[in-house]
Amino acid sequence: MRQKLKADLALVSVALLWGVSYPITSVVLNHVGPYSYLAIRYLLAAIILFPIAFKNLKNIDSNTLKGGIFIGLSLFLGCVLQTVGLLYTTPSKSGFLTGINVVFVAIFVAVSHKKIPDFKSNLAVILSIIGLAFISLDGSMRMNIGDVLTIFCAIAFAAQILLVDKYSRGADVILMSLIQVLVVGIFSLPPAIMLEGLAISINRVTVASIIFTAIFCTGIAYIVQNKMQPYTKPTHAAIIFLSEPVFSAIFSTFIGDRLTGKTLIGCIFIMLGMIVVNLKFKINRQQESSDE
Repeated sequence: MRQKLKADLALVSVALLWGVSYPITSVVLNHVGPYSYLAIRYLLAAIILFPIAFKNLKNIDSNTLKGGIFIGLSLFLGCVLQTVGLLYTTPSKSGFLTGINVVFVAIFVAVSHKKIPDFKSNLAVILSIIGLAFISLDGSMRMNIGDVLTIFCAIAFAAQILLVDKYSRGADVILMSLIQVLVVGIFSLPPAIMLEGLAISINRVTVASIIFTAIFCTGIAYIVQNKMQPYTKPTHAAIIFLSEPVFSAIFSTFIGDRLTGKTLIGCIFIMLGMIVVNLKFKINRQQESSDE
């Protein structure tokens, strides 16, 4: 019980760090291209992690290597879609849309177990779609391109949560974290050079922001996630990560972002969808344990 509580608190701290990164990234993108930002942030995180992981390189195994690569690829897709999406949508909206990854986690788990989603799963999807309509559709009933990109980013992050659950058990989490951030940095570098010329405006805001996100929101956050998530279930972890968009909305107010009544209603629907689909799994686990 004590270890489980530690894991929950650790994952909440990860969600807080990721939530803080939304408004920071939104500000940084005024001075740095999205691909350049990702390349510099993740390669810097890899440089910081390398001395820590160096002594364990000789013990690397196929599980740690594969896990780092696959998690890194899903993370790269999610980060690219999210970061580019932030060019067209607000940080708080991006945070809440990214949060629907918990619905996708539950759906992927249901599919992997070859079980057709039941009424509660369908209800959760419907509630989430209604919420998306409220916060994403403008007066002309068209979704902002940033909103669409962020929804796909949520799918990629859902895959990342499931991959962490699959590969982090028994793996060297520091090595795996190093590999995954290195994958993101390497894959971000070509478009950063070809499309943006590795554009970056050097000032105190960009330097401080990139260093902060590289150390805390990237290196430390992924080590903690990889180490502590195996002590819980993917859907349980997804519930905890529901606090990420809440932290995002709170910290986004510091840069002048405001949640309108329409957006708040949409967020409530999305949160209800997330809660419904995850409560389903809790109920099922209780039923299974009682059957045993």
